[in-house]
Amino acid sequence: MKLSPVLFRVPRRLASEVIESATSKIEAGAPAPKAYFDELPEVLKRFFQRYPPSPFREYANSPRMINDPDANPFLANKNPVTHRWQEPKYSMRRQADLWKAAYRFGIQHLMPPLLHNRKFYEEKYADGIKMKGAKFFKLSHSERIAPARAAEVANAYKQLDSKISERKGIKKTSK
Repeated sequence: MKLSPVLFRVPRRLASEVIESATSKIEAGAPAPKAYFDELPEVLKRFFQRYPPSPFREYANSPRMINDPDANPFLANKNPVTHRWQEPKYSMRRQADLWKAAYRFGIQHLMPPLLHNRKFYEEKYADGIKMKGAKFFKLSHSERIAPARAAEVANAYKQLDSKISERKGIKKTSK
């Protein structure tokens, strides 16, 4: 599947500017930001037509039955008849593409929650990298005993002269 370059185009105007221009032209009782919706890439338009954004519809954070109205299209949901899991409507890659396109237009908060509360860009590093601490790896047997063996060899080199003289002395006396 070839991705459309429209998905990755940089918006000509910031989302806030588009909203301001759209709302400044609106008279009382007129429909809200249609102009803003028209500026979105086709992929996002299709997504929001199929799955309305969060002010109009809330999506679940956890898997649900496929016939629930709040079933999340980004999560695997269960079939109530067969009790089997149904794959998410959007793959992880397509979810990321949709979310990043929404981010470029400043509307990522309108997207349904992602699996494991997945984050991108600054949000990903805002809290800092989570580390469990230094982990001790088992290593192989030779790697585990290497420091002790190196100490043994160093000690043997120190005692080498005394051992040689001791042995040679014994041999000379025996002959």
